[in-house]
Amino acid sequence: MKRKLLFTAFILFTLGGALFAQHPVQPKVSEQSWRVLAKAQVAFEKGEYGDAIALCEDAKKSRARELEWNRYVMDGTLHAPEVKKNGPFISDLMPILQERESFDALEIIDYWLGKKGADYFGNSLPNLRDFLMRLNEYPECDFLLAKIYRLEGEYDLAMQFLQNARSQSDLLDIPAQKFDILYEIADLAKVQGDKSEWEGSLLLIVADDGLYKNDAAKRAMARSASLKRKDVVDYFFMLNRHSAMNSIKAYFDLGELYKSQKRKRDSWNMTASGVVCSFTWILEILRDRSPEYSYEKLSDFFKECAIYEDVMQWTGKNNVWKGFYDMALSAKDNGWEKFGESLLQIMASSCPDQYWAAAAKTESQKSSQ
Repeated sequence: MKRKLLFTAFILFTLGGALFAQHPVQPKVSEQSWRVLAKAQVAFEKGEYGDAIALCEDAKKSRARELEWNRYVMDGTLHAPEVKKNGPFISDLMPILQERESFDALEIIDYWLGKKGADYFGNSLPNLRDFLMRLNEYPECDFLLAKIYRLEGEYDLAMQFLQNARSQSDLLDIPAQKFDILYEIADLAKVQGDKSEWEGSLLLIVADDGLYKNDAAKRAMARSASLKRKDVVDYFFMLNRHSAMNSIKAYFDLGELYKSQKRKRDSWNMTASGVVCSFTWILEILRDRSPEYSYEKLSDFFKECAIYEDVMQWTGKNNVWKGFYDMALSAKDNGWEKFGESLLQIMASSCPDQYWAAAAKTESQKSSQ
């Protein structure tokens, strides 16, 4: 009898342990995936690529444990009778969860509402649960791994990680990081000689900024550049404004691509869009610095830019002055001689970057010969 009791106790203990193991536990704060990824980023910046790769894998494992915990908590919450009866809207369920003291569920819901907002999930708790079930993917990790493998010369493997990061970009903690991923894909595709992927990634960057698909805005830019009036350049920048900072580099790169393909109007549209977005962004900065400043003439705008070192650094980093120069040449290619020549002359006399002022002067003199 004693042996039988011991055997029964052992079986119950074993089953109890197995059942307990089936219930995930909340990951420790120190083991949260984003903390592990931050360590991987530090290792990458130090050039410790092996450690960075290992930490990325650890971050993915941490993400998987978080997924198990989220699933366990949310499934238990959604199966509760009070939740079933009053669901599915998050706004209706929050008071009920507070009454039930469902603190784990509340913590998860509050975290993601803070990240994404209720509208992202359609104010639906089941939708939030479905989103959490996709968190086995970790696009930030894939992006970092891609950068490491690219530096190691493993271009194909780097592209695989980048494409996976792109396909899961809606999971990014910082949504704007999708532009970094797309630019990295475009740059790597250019290095690999894949013009189709290069162009496609750049087009994805500009696709939703409100200007690329705005045919009326592009016609307006072309029309104002084609005018014969004396102040055509100043008038152009008085009329055309658009804010899309993330698209600037993509517009300039597409302008160069289409120029190489002799697609004159497409090259103009992209280059002009890049210049207008740059101009608009800088103008906003100048107004913040000097509230009394208002645009009247491009030459004065150039002089105002020269006052601020950080503005000059930004324009240099983003090839803004080259963009103005390319815009002038593109205008002339499209038959708008007055605009192109006037812009070159303004740049020659007022551009705060000496290199592009000299380039504009040389080009203007060449045209007058």
